[in-house]
Amino acid sequence: MIARFRNLVQHNLAAKIVAVLVAVILWGYVMNDQNPSIEGSFNAQVKLINVPDGYKVIQSTETIKITVKGPRSLFAANGDKNFQAHVDMQEAKSGKGSYKVKVDMPQGFELVEVQPDTVDVELDPIVRRKVRADISVNGSPASGVTVAKVSQASAEVMIEGPSKAVSEVERVIGYVGLTNKNDVDFALQVPLTAINNDGREVQGITIQPATMYVAVQMARGLTKKIVSIRPVTDNDLPQNLELVSMKPNPLQIEIAGAENIISNLTTVATEKISLADVVGNTDKTVKLALPPGVTVTNHDVLVRIVVKEKQNTKS
Repeated sequence: MIARFRNLVQHNLAAKIVAVLVAVILWGYVMNDQNPSIEGSFNAQVKLINVPDGYKVIQSTETIKITVKGPRSLFAANGDKNFQAHVDMQEAKSGKGSYKVKVDMPQGFELVEVQPDTVDVELDPIVRRKVRADISVNGSPASGVTVAKVSQASAEVMIEGPSKAVSEVERVIGYVGLTNKNDVDFALQVPLTAINNDGREVQGITIQPATMYVAVQMARGLTKKIVSIRPVTDNDLPQNLELVSMKPNPLQIEIAGAENIISNLTTVATEKISLADVVGNTDKTVKLALPPGVTVTNHDVLVRIVVKEKQNTKS
C-alpha cells in the first residue's frame, strides 16, 4: 500500500511540481490584480491617558491623520473608528510640553505617516486663594432716600481654578440695584463675579461661596452733596519710576450725611493705594475712606495711575 502511494506521488513528479508553481503564480497574480496593495488615510481622535489629577488640561490637537498601506479589502472593511490614537501623560509635568502620539490599527496595515505625530499639551495646576469681595451699589433710591450702610457677610472669599486664571483675578464683585427702593431696609443674596484689574470677568473660576448675604440700611433726612475724589498713595513706587498723575473715575461723587458733618467737606479721600506692583500705566479699583457719618451709594472708584521712567535710570 505504501509502495503504491509512493509510486503515485513520484509518477510525473516534475510535471506536478511545475503545476503547483504555476498555480501559486496564477493565484498571486489574481490576488494582486483583484486585491492590490493601496495607500489611504484615516482620521483618529487623540485621547490622553494617565493624566495626573489636579490640572486643567489644554490639548492643542484632538484629531490626527493616519496614512497607511495595505490590501484594498482591508480599506473596505475598516473605517476611522478602527484606528486609535493616544498620548501617555504618565511622565507629564506642569506646564506646556510636546508628546508623542501612539497609534493602534488593525492587523494587515502598514503605517506610513502620522500627521501630526506629536501633540502639545499644557497642564495648568488647579490652585486656590482668597481674594477681596466687594459689593457695588448701583442706581438711585426713591426721592429723599439714601443709603446709610451696606453690610456684607464676609470681606473675602475663596476662589479656585487654573493657576493662570486665578492669578488674573483682582477681586470678586456683587451688584445691588437701588432703583425705586424706598426707605425700607432690605437684604438679599448677591451673586459674585471674579474680575481682573480691567474690570472684566475672568472665566473658569469657581467662587466659594458663589453668593453673598448683603444687608442694605436706608435712611431719610440726610443732606446730599457733590464732592471731589482725592486719590491717596503709599510711598512705595519703584525707584526707577516717577509718578506723573492719578485720575479717579468718577472725578466727583455724591455723599450724604448730617448737615453739620458734610457742610465743610469738599473732597473725600481714597484708601491708601499701594504702588509697589506698578510697572507701567495702571488702573486700580480702590475704596473710599469716608469720614464717620458720611455715606455713599458706591464705595469703589477706579484710579488711573500714570508713571514714567526716571531719566537718570535709562540705560
